[in-house]
Amino acid sequence: MTQEKDTSKLILGTLFGFSVAFVIGALAAGNFGELFPGLIRIWTSPAQFTRDYFKLGGLGAAFLNTGIVGLICCAVFYFSKAKCTGVSVAAYWLNTGFATFGMNPVGMLPFVFGGWVYSRVKKTNFGSVANFSLFSTALAPFASELIFRYPNLEASGFSFVGLLGALVLGVVVGCVMPALCAHAPNFHKGYDLYNAGPAAGLLAFLVFCVLYKSVGIEVPGNTDLGDGHKMFVNIFFVIVFSLCLVAAYMLDKNCFKQYKELWQSSGYKIDFTAKYGMAATLVNMGVYGLFIMLYYNLVHGMTLVDGQLVFTGAKFTGATMGAIMCMFAFVAQGKHPRNVFPIMIGYALASLVPFALYATGVTPAQSWTLTTQGILVGLCFASGLAPVSGKFGFIPGVIAGAMHAFMVTSVPLWHGGFCLYNGGFTAGIVCFILIPVLESFMKAKED
Repeated sequence: MTQEKDTSKLILGTLFGFSVAFVIGALAAGNFGELFPGLIRIWTSPAQFTRDYFKLGGLGAAFLNTGIVGLICCAVFYFSKAKCTGVSVAAYWLNTGFATFGMNPVGMLPFVFGGWVYSRVKKTNFGSVANFSLFSTALAPFASELIFRYPNLEASGFSFVGLLGALVLGVVVGCVMPALCAHAPNFHKGYDLYNAGPAAGLLAFLVFCVLYKSVGIEVPGNTDLGDGHKMFVNIFFVIVFSLCLVAAYMLDKNCFKQYKELWQSSGYKIDFTAKYGMAATLVNMGVYGLFIMLYYNLVHGMTLVDGQLVFTGAKFTGATMGAIMCMFAFVAQGKHPRNVFPIMIGYALASLVPFALYATGVTPAQSWTLTTQGILVGLCFASGLAPVSGKFGFIPGVIAGAMHAFMVTSVPLWHGGFCLYNGGFTAGIVCFILIPVLESFMKAKED
């Protein structure tokens, strides 16, 4: 029990350190005169997927919003006396990840409140459901929509009635998400690390139908992307992820030996902090984080322009930065470079299909490349399929990644762009289709 408490404190301290790093990043970004006005714009704007907070509020304001969201997560864990585990790390990074393109305290807090109401109804400690309350924020764009725009197509300012609606929605979602998340593994059999994705996606589909489709209210559009800040984002994350390696070594000089064992893990139903310790998990944070940064810097989309082959790199927008952090989410509970790499290969191979159809004149335009924003974000959640490659091998992992790539940009039609866990929802659908087939025709690697 003492070891569990120590690990919990280490995890919470690490997450607090990440939050402080984002605040420092906000100050390092400069342009102090726009810092708080930009933050207010972020907090008072509809947050339908995908809203680039780098463009809406500015680089510093987006980092500050991320730091504040991270501190709120830490406060939830600390004051609820929650036992922090690998799941808590995931909940933290999903909230901070979306804090650069769809998450802010205004949209977030009604669902945290809903989780607290659930704990009172069930007469249990809020700490036992703290993770669930933070996963329920996947529907945060609905809250921002109700408060600042619904039922209009353009933002119309603060609405008190909308605030009440957001609180009611937060309570309903906060009370049903624990049950849905508990049932979700029956849907994907534990192979989708983003376990809350299918639960949030189906719930968002229901809310979307109630608020828009069935009552005939027109769905607004919100995608607004800037040109990004590649150098700043790279410098920030390289420093942060490198510090993870330094912290791991300071915590335990044998951490790299322990990491060799972690590297062999399938990633299926495992908590790295419990099995390998916090030091080895910090090594994975550093190595995996740098691995993600390498991918986003090297990846290029391929297309034809006037008959010439053209390659375009990734733009480091708020959505791209958020994807990096969301991809980092399950770094303590299943992901490492070895089991995520096949998923990346699956995306790369899938990208050849729209290219070939366009190049041969079958389609008038190329639908997507590897650097299309939706695909850059989609990959981060496709990495949640890491247990597929970990358990069944390289080729099934490639197939899972390719399936995810083909579906991820179409799934928002189900929920109107109001579910932040769109890619996790897609990963659940991939598992629902693929896992029974794999279990029928293949054996797991250990068998």
